[in-house]
Amino acid sequence: MAGATISPSLPGLVAHFADDPRAEWLVPFILTAPGLAIAVAAPLSGVLVDRTVKRRVLLAGIVLYVLAGSSGLYLDSLDAILVGRLFLGLAVGAVMTASMALIADVWEGEARQRVLGWQAASMGVGGILFIGAGGLLGQLDWREPFAVYLAPLALLPIVLKAVPAKAPRRRGEGDATDAPFPWRHALPIYAVAAAGMLTFYVIPTLIPFDVADLVGVARASAWTGAVVAAAMVASSLASTQVARLRRRLAPQAIGAISFGIVAIGYLAISTHLSILPLAVALAGIGAGLGLLMPTNNAWLLSRVPDAMRGRASGGMTMCLFLAQFSSAFVGGALVAWGGLDFVYLAMGVFATAVAGLLALWARR
Repeated sequence: MAGATISPSLPGLVAHFADDPRAEWLVPFILTAPGLAIAVAAPLSGVLVDRTVKRRVLLAGIVLYVLAGSSGLYLDSLDAILVGRLFLGLAVGAVMTASMALIADVWEGEARQRVLGWQAASMGVGGILFIGAGGLLGQLDWREPFAVYLAPLALLPIVLKAVPAKAPRRRGEGDATDAPFPWRHALPIYAVAAAGMLTFYVIPTLIPFDVADLVGVARASAWTGAVVAAAMVASSLASTQVARLRRRLAPQAIGAISFGIVAIGYLAISTHLSILPLAVALAGIGAGLGLLMPTNNAWLLSRVPDAMRGRASGGMTMCLFLAQFSSAFVGGALVAWGGLDFVYLAMGVFATAVAGLLALWARR
C-alpha cells in the first residue's frame, strides 16, 4: 500500500495545486518518497527492534502509518503532504522490520518458512485489494484514496491480543550480543533479494506503455490493472508453496528456479507478445518473485542470532526498497538506449545470469 495506493490521486493533486509552480515535478515525489524513506529508516528500525520490545515497534509503526498515510485527507499543502509521505516510509520500515523479526521469534524451521510464505502471499493480495480500492475512491476525489490508510486501525486490537510481547526462549538460544553480525551470510542474500526486486519492478514502471501500444490509450488503464493483477495473484499463490519446495531443495536452488522463470517471462515479452500472452508471461514473472521473497527471508533468518534479527530484517527491507526505487532509473536508462523491447531482453539476460550463478552455488 505504501506508494501505489494513491497513484489515482496524482492528476487531481496536480490540478488542485495548479497555482504552485512546483506541482508538476513535486507531485511524483509524493508517490515515490515513501520508498526512499523506507530504505533509510529500515536499518534504524532494525536496531530499535533488537533493543526494545518488538511488539511496541510494530504498534508504533501501525499508529504512525495511519496518521501519516491518511495525511492527504486533511492537509492542504504540497510540502506538508510530502512530509507526511516521508513519515509513512518511516512507519512502513518499522512495520516490515518488526513483523519479520517477530515471525522469526515465534516460529522456527519449516513452520517459519510456511508463515513467511503466507506473509508474502498476503502482501500480494493486500496490494490488489487496497490498490483497487484506491482506484475506486480516486474517481470521487483526489483526497479519497488517502482514506485507505485508515484500514490498519483494525489491526491494533489484534496485535495487542495475539502478538507476544516477549520472544519465547528456546533451548540453546542465547542473546549473542557480543557476536559480530553475520555479514558473510547476509550480504549474498541481500544481493539476491535486490536483484529480484529490481527485475520485478520494471513491470509497474514500464509495462503500462507496452500495454498502451497493444490495446490503445483509451483501454490501457484497465488492461494494465488486469495484467499487473495477474502477476500479483501468481506471486501470492507461488509464495504459499515455498515451504513444500524447501523440504527438497536448498534456497540457492529455489532462487535459481525463481530467476529462471523470470528470465523466460522477460525473454518472451521482448518478442512483443499480444495482450493475453503478455498477461501469462507477467504471471510467470510474478510467480518467480513469489518463490524468491519468502525463501530469501527464511534463508537470511536461519543463521542470524536472535538478538540480531531486527538488524537482519532491517537490512533486507532496505535492500528491497533501494532496488525498487532504483528500478525506475535503470528502466529509464535502458529505454533511452534501446527501447522497451530492449529493456525486457536485458532483464531476461540479467535474470538468466543470476539463475546460473545460483545454480552453481546450489551445486557446490
